[in-house]
Formats: sequence, C-alpha cells, structure tokens
Amino acid sequence: MDRNKQTLLYLLVAVFFATIYNFILTNGIPLIAKPLETVTLGEDIRLSILEPQIRQIDLETAMKLHEQKVLFVDARAEEYLQDGFIPNAVANDEVDALSQIIDELIGFDTAFVIYCSDDDCGSSEELAYTLQGYGFSNILVFQGGWKAWTDAGFPIQYNE
Repeated sequence: MDRNKQTLLYLLVAVFFATIYNFILTNGIPLIAKPLETVTLGEDIRLSILEPQIRQIDLETAMKLHEQKVLFVDARAEEYLQDGFIPNAVANDEVDALSQIIDELIGFDTAFVIYCSDDDCGSSEELAYTLQGYGFSNILVFQGGWKAWTDAGFPIQYNE
C-alpha cells in the first residue's frame, strides 16, 4: 500500500473513532446548537442571571433591564448605528476593543444584554459566544433586538 493510501486510511479510522467517542461514549459536541434558554419577567431576573451562561430575553424583559441600568451591547455593524441605538448601549466592530470596554464598565461577571437588528439576525448570538470565550459569564441575548425596540416606540439615541 502506498503512503497516500495509508495516510488516508489512518485519517478515516481516526475520524471514525473520534465520532464514535464524541456521540456515543460521551455527551459530546452536538451537531446542531441547542436553543438559548429564555428568561422572562415572571422569574426573579436578578437571581436567574447569577448562573453563568448565555440566555435569551424578550422585549419586556429587555426594557425592565434597561430601566435597571443593565449594560446593553449593540452587535450591529457600525454603519447601522447611524439609524440610532438603544440609549447608553456600547458598540465596537473590533471584538478585542469591545471586550475591553465591557470589562472596564462592568467586569466579567456582571450580566449584560446583547442585541442586533431583529429576530433573523444572528450577530448577537455569535457575539455572545465570542465574548463568552473571552471570559464573560452572564450574557443575555435580546430576541427581536433593534426592530422590536423601535417598533415598541422605546427611546433611542443617536451619535452626535
């Protein structure tokens, strides 16, 4: 057997055993991500966000958290911020810089909300997982995001 076929055989055997180990022998990495848990006003929000993980919130919960001065992070690209943003929200296309801003404002363990354009936008969830990788532990993803906020007639802010 020539060297290329032998290498391919070893690779296929390794992939086979890795797959078996991941999906059968352990509770391995799923092929499809689990949906985010939703946190609502019916629960004690402060207690429910103590356990580190990424959760999803609705419009009513987002407004309540905004009233409580919880930090909001806008996951939209900077050109969309010209249309406005949720008051006092922070944004930065550079994740390292955004991470530093969040850390300076609230630290790694305090809960904050990430939002993007609407329900179909995946930027907020993607940013949440990225920031979780940086060490942030309590991240809330606002389902509906900017569209739900503006459709409800809630206040918005513009860059000066």
